[in-house]
Amino acid sequence: MKTRIVMLVMVMVSAWTSLVFAAESKMVGTISAIEMRGNVAEITMQDRKNDESVVLHVRDASTLEKLKDKKIRVGDELRIRFDKGTKVITYVRKTAGC
Repeated sequence: MKTRIVMLVMVMVSAWTSLVFAAESKMVGTISAIEMRGNVAEITMQDRKNDESVVLHVRDASTLEKLKDKKIRVGDELRIRFDKGTKVITYVRKTAGC
């Protein structure tokens, strides 16, 4: 009985984790436009792999601060992770070194 419960829990956990991480997407691209709107910013990025233009939303405070301080500008190349459904950025790093 215990083994069945343990197996059921393991299957449920593995199914849940695959659903959670399935919506996240990665991209490396160049910023073509930045539009600030209060506590939200919209970034238009050109994907490096297929030259596709994607509009993404920035909501976290640290990335918004970098945009306001001009540490991230138009023309910078970024490595990002974002949610495919909502197009909200979850991770931002510049590809250039220091």
